[in-house]
Amino acid sequence: MNFQSVTAGFFCGFCLSIFSFGVDADSMESIPNREEKTYEEQISCRQNDCISLTLEDLSKDGIRSRLSDLFSENAGKILIDTSAAPRKIDSEDLEDIRTVLEEISKRDGKVAIERLHIAVRSFQLPEPPFLKDLGFVGWNVFKRIYRKIYYRRTSEYHAKVLYHPETTNIVLVYFVHRKYGDICDTVFAACNEIEYLDDDTFDLQLSQALRESKEKNLPVKVSFRQTEAVLPEAKVDLEYFKNLNRSTRIYKWMAAGKEREVKPVTKSRFLPLQAVVTVIDYSLTVYDMISALILYRPASERKVEVNYVDSPGGKRLDSVIFLPVEKK
Repeated sequence: MNFQSVTAGFFCGFCLSIFSFGVDADSMESIPNREEKTYEEQISCRQNDCISLTLEDLSKDGIRSRLSDLFSENAGKILIDTSAAPRKIDSEDLEDIRTVLEEISKRDGKVAIERLHIAVRSFQLPEPPFLKDLGFVGWNVFKRIYRKIYYRRTSEYHAKVLYHPETTNIVLVYFVHRKYGDICDTVFAACNEIEYLDDDTFDLQLSQALRESKEKNLPVKVSFRQTEAVLPEAKVDLEYFKNLNRSTRIYKWMAAGKEREVKPVTKSRFLPLQAVVTVIDYSLTVYDMISALILYRPASERKVEVNYVDSPGGKRLDSVIFLPVEKK
């Protein structure tokens, strides 16, 4: 089965017409009125930016070996179709997949276990479980030192596992490079997204979004479709803020985060290696000022993922995502 673009709306017609994923039509959820629901993309896998495989094809080459090769080549996205036979998360032929998922999770990658929305996506924010929350431990298949070497490339990936909502059979396993796009477009089913419109309303808007998302442990994504912001190339001090005409507030919130990762938005089948890691140089004065303000405290428990696009005017901010930091 070739998954060119897997969207929730796509599954509505696709599943009804050819009984996709090897399940009977009787097991499908009832299809609601399109007017009452929204439809969002859960997984995107196109020929130019993704490698699509079936579990059967992957098994011929050896699952661990083939995935290790793809990870070593910096594959952008890897989609594995497991729907040819009924399989649960603990099925024997998914053991190698489970091991890779565990290794990703142990290296602070996100592993979302999510029900497949065959036809619907409700307005309510879901609470997607993650591998660490489900107690998948004790898979000591290899010696510790061998695992550390063999699975070192898993530190560059996130993953998502989709299961059928009624049968709970695993239908898709999806690996995505951490530098491919942003995590709200690739792994999380829902982020609390806000648009940066102006400095006057942004502080209150983001502070409220961070508080609301804390309970559900969801990321908050700030988009810049209406207002342009450029990644600072000079040292960010108090004088820098005075000379900045627009989007000044986002730079303060970025400084308030517990840690920051800055990366370009890259979307291709294989991602190029980055020789230089981009950093934002904040002065100690800025840190002291921000840490003293109660307004910015909701961001102090978050990891900040800064995504930018290269443009003639500099590194233009594409999105800034405030991620929950998992407790060790």
